[in-house]
Amino acid sequence: MGTRLTEKWTDTLDEAFGATGTKGRLGEEFLLKVFDSWGWDSIHYDNDYQKQIDGIDIEFKKPEWFKYYSCDVKNNMNEYGTIYVHEKWLFKIKSDRVFHVNPDTGWLCWYGVDAMRNIYTNDNARDYMTITASQSQSAQSRIITRTKYRG
Repeated sequence: MGTRLTEKWTDTLDEAFGATGTKGRLGEEFLLKVFDSWGWDSIHYDNDYQKQIDGIDIEFKKPEWFKYYSCDVKNNMNEYGTIYVHEKWLFKIKSDRVFHVNPDTGWLCWYGVDAMRNIYTNDNARDYMTITASQSQSAQSRIITRTKYRG
């Protein structure tokens, strides 16, 4: 997510972040469609101030699960399946999972936040990591689940 355009709370990502906010909103809407197609329950926190501050965009649950899990949605997967994991947000968010999506290609991937933090701490000295989940056999890609939405 880019820099906020306003310090005031806004009801939409579009108002808060402009074009990058619109991209984020479209990523969240895409993931909600994916969850719906899988038959999962979801709760979208698009205008919940505290959830957004905590990096919790959506809570989701398979019908057989006892509890909901939370996720931060990153619409930053390129057309080749490469994602970017930034230290700044990875260690700030309070969600259980991060979902990286590309609504244009239909691809998405996800991982547990704690697992990625562990790998990031052990394997990275930069401000961000670049991972192509489909091609790499790195420790990072081994904790990533990926699939294509076939809407």
